[in-house]
Amino acid sequence: MKFALIAALVAVLAIGSESASLVKREVPEELEKISQYFQGLVDALKTVEGPELANMAKSYIEESRAQLQPLVEKLHEQLKPLTSIDEQIKPLATSLQAQIAPYTDLVQTQVEDVLRFMVDQTKAILPTQ
Repeated sequence: MKFALIAALVAVLAIGSESASLVKREVPEELEKISQYFQGLVDALKTVEGPELANMAKSYIEESRAQLQPLVEKLHEQLKPLTSIDEQIKPLATSLQAQIAPYTDLVQTQVEDVLRFMVDQTKAILPTQ
């Protein structure tokens, strides 16, 4: 809201400074209408007092919340099946991990044996110091 006010004020100032430089030129009718519109907007915003503006903002937020609440509830209902799927997948993943564990242990011991063999061979090749 403040950004819109600042933008309107800048536009009014730009239009006002432009119209001051148009001393001998004729101002187009559309430019005059735009200038009057922004001047009316600035005047209307000056008359709005702080509490009134706060009440307008509060009512707007309440209306928006009322409109968005059904969408949030619908989304929540759609996400419930995903949590049940997650609960179904967890035991399956645990079971799969238990089945694969012996194979991973076997691969790990074989890799360790290969590395130990390579280290022993490398030590045997190097000259003693």
